[in-house]
Amino acid sequence: MATTNYLLTQTQNSNGESQIILRTYVRHDYRIRIQSGIWVSPKRWGKKNGITIPTIPGEEQEKLLQKKELLKRLTAYIEDEINKVEDKNAIDKVWGEKKVRTFYKPTKAPKEREKSFFDVIDTYLSSHKLSEQRLKNFKVLTRCLHRFELFKKKDGSWVFSLTLANLSPELLRQIEDFLTDEKAIFLRYPEIYEQFPYSAKIAVKTPKRKRPPILDDEGNEVPKGMPKPRGQNTVADLLTRFRAFILWAIDNGYTTNNPFKHFSIGEIVYGTPIYISNEERNKLLETDLSDDKEVETQRDIFVFQCLVGCRVSDLYKMTYRSIINGAVEYIPRKTKEDRPITVRVPLNDTALKLIAKYQDYSRDMLFPFNTEQDYNRKIKIAFQRAGLDRIVTVLDQQTRQEVQRPLYEVASSHMARRTFIGNIYKKVKDPNLVGALSGHKEGGKAFARYRDIDEEMKKELIGFLD
Repeated sequence: MATTNYLLTQTQNSNGESQIILRTYVRHDYRIRIQSGIWVSPKRWGKKNGITIPTIPGEEQEKLLQKKELLKRLTAYIEDEINKVEDKNAIDKVWGEKKVRTFYKPTKAPKEREKSFFDVIDTYLSSHKLSEQRLKNFKVLTRCLHRFELFKKKDGSWVFSLTLANLSPELLRQIEDFLTDEKAIFLRYPEIYEQFPYSAKIAVKTPKRKRPPILDDEGNEVPKGMPKPRGQNTVADLLTRFRAFILWAIDNGYTTNNPFKHFSIGEIVYGTPIYISNEERNKLLETDLSDDKEVETQRDIFVFQCLVGCRVSDLYKMTYRSIINGAVEYIPRKTKEDRPITVRVPLNDTALKLIAKYQDYSRDMLFPFNTEQDYNRKIKIAFQRAGLDRIVTVLDQQTRQEVQRPLYEVASSHMARRTFIGNIYKKVKDPNLVGALSGHKEGGKAFARYRDIDEEMKKELIGFLD
């Protein structure tokens, strides 16, 4: 163990002070001398080679006490550093002087890089146990914000960067406009979408096959990676997620700026769900589409979906292993992490016949699925050919206005789920029982919308007044 005693130099500085020298024993037979950088008046140096402190309080006493404490800390530091060295022969005067310099001017730890706006988002995501679906939704928002930042730079503000400090109600309005107009922005700056794509690539465990091009409702090929038009509900949902992040950032000390304090997010509004009756569903199934096998196939898949009531994302995951004892079983993808429940829907004769019609165990998938976009497009064609053209009132998500459309124009994969729920609820009128078949959360707002969908139910209730 290293030990130290002291001595005072004979030379003095202009203040008449001499420097204290450390005589440190590296081992019992080897010592080094090190200049301490601490100077004291010889008259304050005691016979036991230490600083003597005057008894009268004053400036001199305070300074000497500080020097004595400094000498104590320096000594402890040098001895500790010596004890760490395995090869004591490596310790010499030069080594000692270097350690003294380090003591007075320690090497500064690398300054931690200030977290950027997107670093804070990453921290937010890593600190929250979000479900798979919610994490996916927030990553959609994150990519949107990355694209917005690039858009601002492309649009004239080349030094622009999103920060927690520069967020303002005006900037939120610009973000809102950006989220609404991404399709147009894609056509102006497609390179932005190469860096941060509209959709994240998802690995799908299905046999590799050449996918057909994505077509719009008019049958025109959609440029690869082009965003879909966003309704006001979708924009409001994204901004609500953004607000949740900002409130978390404030609570955790990353910022004091709350731009949402003076910015109102539009209310999420849903129209009455549109569905088809059992009679219309049967008419659709019975329509001869043998001249167009692609339309016929997607029509059949749609009818099957009407009979099981699942979301299209769950439908596309179904295989022959999903059929157990005459029923289809699945865990809804949207809610499996929040409340993992198994939905079991018994299959009627029509559903079983449709499965048998397309049975091909080499495919594994329950049906020869196409892209969701193509599925929706061919559903509309099937509806039109079946003469399902009654006028319905729907809510335009872009304008929030009620508009009238023929049924075939608004037909989609989600109409199949609404058809399943609507027709069963019309007969049963028990939301909990219907929810057990559809996978809806008990008492959830999403299911509550279905209670207004049937005019016959309203007439039945009014009949009680007679």
